Amino acid sequence: MTESNVLDVRGLRVTLPDGRVLIDHVDLKVAPGEVVVLLGGSGAGKSTFARVLFEREELDAAGFEVVTATLDLERGQLGLVPQRGALFDHLDVRGNLELALRHAHGGSTDDAAVWLERVGLEKRLAEPGTSVTRLSGGQAQRVAVARVLASKRKLMFLDEPSVGLDPHRVREQARLVREQVKSLGVSAIVVTHDVALAAGVADRLFLLSLEDRKLVQLFPDRWPGALEDPGHTAEERGKWLVELEAALVDHLQEHGDTPAPAGPAPRQSALAGVRRRFEPLVAPFRVAAVAALKAPGQLVKHPRDFAVVARRVLAQTLLRPLIFYAIVSTLIGYTVLFVVSKVGGAGVKPDALLRQIGGSHVIALAPALSALLFVAASGSATNAWLGSMGLTKQTLALDALGVDRRAYLWAPAWVTAGLSYLAVAAVFALGMIGGGLLVCRAYDVPHAWELLTGDLIDPRPERMPYTVRALFLVWMYAWGIASDVVAKGGAPKPEADAVTRGMTASVVACTLWVVAWELVTVLVVFET
Repeated sequence: MTESNVLDVRGLRVTLPDGRVLIDHVDLKVAPGEVVVLLGGSGAGKSTFARVLFEREELDAAGFEVVTATLDLERGQLGLVPQRGALFDHLDVRGNLELALRHAHGGSTDDAAVWLERVGLEKRLAEPGTSVTRLSGGQAQRVAVARVLASKRKLMFLDEPSVGLDPHRVREQARLVREQVKSLGVSAIVVTHDVALAAGVADRLFLLSLEDRKLVQLFPDRWPGALEDPGHTAEERGKWLVELEAALVDHLQEHGDTPAPAGPAPRQSALAGVRRRFEPLVAPFRVAAVAALKAPGQLVKHPRDFAVVARRVLAQTLLRPLIFYAIVSTLIGYTVLFVVSKVGGAGVKPDALLRQIGGSHVIALAPALSALLFVAASGSATNAWLGSMGLTKQTLALDALGVDRRAYLWAPAWVTAGLSYLAVAAVFALGMIGGGLLVCRAYDVPHAWELLTGDLIDPRPERMPYTVRALFLVWMYAWGIASDVVAKGGAPKPEADAVTRGMTASVVACTLWVVAWELVTVLVVFET
């Protein structure tokens, strides 16, 4: 990269998986301290241009073809302000900023309140416990800008930053960007269709043309510069707003229905096709390996980050549904023994049947039933949370801050989900024992606790294989479920339906995982 530019893109061409050319030979250079605005209609490729910079691997995996003659960009210097801010919902306002400060380029010891003041927000928002959900749209956007600035990136990428803002807030947003660019010496790319924001903030204006799919500079010799900078009169601002809006509307009116030009579908190797087909099967195992490797380092280097994510997952997987698991397991334990006592062999007394069965029903049923309930309740909750982070671009914002999502999210989520299931399995077993105690009490069976827990605590030699089988299954279910939930929850989420599909797919996959292990272990145990 030349010293005069923080970004240099030349000859960028993006082809959709079906062969349509979305972007064709786009060139763009951004100088230090410059704000460049990209305008365009729906389908012009504005969002895809952002994905080229931030999500190149995901585009390749989805079948896009991205070709560039030059793409000079120091990734660690590129920060992102996604639509609506994408503030991390598991952190408060202060936590969002402190995460950026901890991972800032070169490190930072600044206080979060300093950066809130810098973007015109009150210091009280930095008080612990201030939820990001309490912020207005304008406040959330400012916190997102402060978060990127705190990370000390040289180039900010703002994706539709005026979405949901009223005209007054739009002008405030433009002034904010201009002020920070000047005071910190950073650069910015603003992607928008908001004429007022574009005119207020831009040093240069570009249009992603729907006619030829190229980047066209607007008013290259006449544009007076950002209209929210001092020195521009209201009349001048009004004149340029009208002219800019007319140029954009005229282009959309003439070319808005022009489809992307067709072309040959991108060539993909047979290996890539096979890899994509088997990705859902491989992903959980890859997540397990990566999370197991990343967890110790994350716990040592960033224990606070580990604890924050683990606490969120622990609440979803164990603490909130704990009473549900206790009630259901107790009812199952009671029902199984009560039914057996009523429909047992002819002439056999109920108490004799209960003494004969003991706690065998617990070690036989608890692993499978607890796993299936855990997947449907706890696993779905964590899957949905991870999926929503992807859908709202929170995971992308993590990447843009230089935070490794695999260490920050996958590792603590995987460890916590696995340990939570082990705890749920124990609760489930105790609940079934508790239900059995009620039945034994009804029939005055002596030493009921020793009877029901014998197969777990002190199994007889001939019953030891069944106990070992139960413990083995619980262990396999714990990490298999955790791996699948994190893999499917953490997969890319291009639309809202993908979150639901991920949850459903995880329930199906984990159910098959449980059924397979039940069948295999039954055959092994009874064959020996």
